[in-house]
Amino acid sequence: MRTSRAMYQIKDQKGLRLVRETDPDFSGTLAKGLMILQCFVQDPRAHANSEFAERLGIPRSTVSRLCRTLQALGYLDHDDRLDRYFIGPAAVALGYPYVIQTPLLAQLRPAMQQMADRFEGAVSVGVTMDLDVVYVETNAHLHGTLKRPGVGAVRGIVETAMGRAWLAQHTASERNAFLAHARRARPDEYTRSTEGLKDSLSNYTKRGFAINMGDAGLGVLAVGVASNIRYGSRRLLFNCAVPGYRAKPADLLKTIGPAMVEFVRLADRQVGMR
Repeated sequence: MRTSRAMYQIKDQKGLRLVRETDPDFSGTLAKGLMILQCFVQDPRAHANSEFAERLGIPRSTVSRLCRTLQALGYLDHDDRLDRYFIGPAAVALGYPYVIQTPLLAQLRPAMQQMADRFEGAVSVGVTMDLDVVYVETNAHLHGTLKRPGVGAVRGIVETAMGRAWLAQHTASERNAFLAHARRARPDEYTRSTEGLKDSLSNYTKRGFAINMGDAGLGVLAVGVASNIRYGSRRLLFNCAVPGYRAKPADLLKTIGPAMVEFVRLADRQVGMR
């Protein structure tokens, strides 16, 4: 697990300076524009220039120029009445190639839907990005989980079953380095997830899946399995989430977890046959 200088890790002007000091080829102007777009992942509502400037530590005049440029390219929309920016349609279009090129999604959708209907929940595929899992596909039962994660939804690695499955694939030293980073960056999320993390990481090899007994709130239980399917450098992760009022923790261990392990095993086999 290499230390990454990914855009997602840079949160403000201070972070930009640190990267630019060690990487002369790093484009600060481009990074600032992407940081503005990244704000909508963390907070999807409309934003004013002043909010971007305060949040990112970037001068308001710079923010204004960047926002006008992003608007001209379709990545932002501006409401003159509110004097605020919304995320634009070009941002959605930019993510489309990633989703349609994700291996096997088209072939797996029917089986994912069958699994979602069987357990009356939602079956999802995701990939990791810094401290989060990004959902690239979700198939849900008609009356599925309380909060269905759509394409592009972001959840913390430490609080999701599929994130824990990903973490279980790494060496002890790699896991410890990641968890130290998560603890510093998101102490509240880390604290409420500690027990679930410990259980999943201790038992993943034996069970073949990680679990979430409702750590993320909303009364949702889940199991997660890391596949051997890769898209670039990222491994596809699978998750089956069910409402806590419809399933019991024992169901995760006895039924849902083993079913997801078998589902992912078959998906891995399909890739091997290609």
